[in-house]
Amino acid sequence: MMTWLALLVLVVTDCTSTILMVKGVRDIGKFTIFPIHKLPKLIHRVVTDLRVVLGIFNMTIAFFMLIFLLLYADISFVWPATALTEPINMLSSKFILKERVTRLRWFSMVFIFLGVTLISIN
Repeated sequence: MMTWLALLVLVVTDCTSTILMVKGVRDIGKFTIFPIHKLPKLIHRVVTDLRVVLGIFNMTIAFFMLIFLLLYADISFVWPATALTEPINMLSSKFILKERVTRLRWFSMVFIFLGVTLISIN
């Protein structure tokens, strides 16, 4: 039960971090690290953006949940199970970020769910 709870926390925080980071970086706008003298201003804009900071925080939680899972569950279960983030990120990109998602990507989501279901069977 703890394994599934940790996996749920990992998936939710990983997906949340992805959406927050994308929205934060897109709000900052297109940027380049050249010329190099503009780099400090860019770094300041990134590290002071609330969405980016919250994204990093969520990514940190997801990382520690992954470490916890690797300590207490088989990697043959943990690593494929983390693929659950992919369909959730795809749903989020479609409905939150309003991106176009092709039929082939929707179809691929079925295989991810089937794979996770198969590895979760003892």
